[in-house]
Amino acid sequence: MKIAVICFTGAGASTALRLMEGLIKEGDLCEGFGKGRGLKPLTSSLAEWTRKQFLEKDGIVFIGAMGIAVRSIAPCLKGKAVDPAVVVLDDEGRFSISVLSGHLGGANELTGRAARITGGQAVITTSTDIHGKFAVDLFAKRLGLSITELNKVKKVSAAVLRGEMVGFFSDFPIEGKLPEELCSGADADISLFVTLLNLPDAGKTDHLLRLVPKILILGIGCRKGTPVTAIRDGVSRVLEEHNLSPLAIAGCASIDLKKEEEGICAFAAETGVPFYTYPAEVLAGIEGEFTSSPFVKRITGVDNVCERAALCCVKELGGGKLIVKKEAAAGVTVAAAVRDWKVMI
Repeated sequence: MKIAVICFTGAGASTALRLMEGLIKEGDLCEGFGKGRGLKPLTSSLAEWTRKQFLEKDGIVFIGAMGIAVRSIAPCLKGKAVDPAVVVLDDEGRFSISVLSGHLGGANELTGRAARITGGQAVITTSTDIHGKFAVDLFAKRLGLSITELNKVKKVSAAVLRGEMVGFFSDFPIEGKLPEELCSGADADISLFVTLLNLPDAGKTDHLLRLVPKILILGIGCRKGTPVTAIRDGVSRVLEEHNLSPLAIAGCASIDLKKEEEGICAFAAETGVPFYTYPAEVLAGIEGEFTSSPFVKRITGVDNVCERAALCCVKELGGGKLIVKKEAAAGVTVAAAVRDWKVMI
């Protein structure tokens, strides 16, 4: 994690340095602020500093009074899906308190680690943690699943705490034993569904909380100079036609002639995924049935770019298969492959 630590007293500075030393040993990147050797001085208001850390860090640790932290973070709050972990320690490190983004942001875990480093007591108030029950947001985070509707997380947790069974459905193989709170294929008031698919907004699927694995690789080809808007439209059209969730996108792939193609690079950047490219001879060596184009072969040296690139990428990442053949419009071709994946309990 990228973590910012801030303190306000001399005792807090000592605790901050001890905490940072321990976190760094565990592999975190830490930046400390306050008065004291080894800490950076605060050169802006605390409100401005907090806004900056919210944008740049995965976690923020305030060493001082809880009220200072609460007033500082309040104007920055957006939602549990995007807010960083926020933890508060007293200046002697006796108590480590999880304040914000306990599960998805990792504050509960950071709280425990901070307490261990400082020799203090971890204070965690999340109900599922207190009662030792299944937490769907932690489950999703551990498996790298995107949660489609965060408001349904509360419904799942409420059902678990009431002792009710939560249904579990998956389009993928399950390896391991499900938590006791989940029942595979059960008809329940609230259920989890691991899938790449979009579902209707209302009706028979209202009780399902979709968890989407990021395992979809898009193969993209285009004319030189194609704008990002055209790339975006082409991808959206394919996803909608095949009912695939954009949350599943894990990367884009193409021929190395396109490694600096501005439209594809911009699409990958705005989607937050890597862009993989391969030489023509590597793509040509991929086995399978592809939609051949003499024109594309004449220009690039290989008969198909998008299908071959998508399949090449998933194979490089451990295996997979092509699930959407080439679809073309307005100078953009798109195909999709899915990585081999299991629900590893």
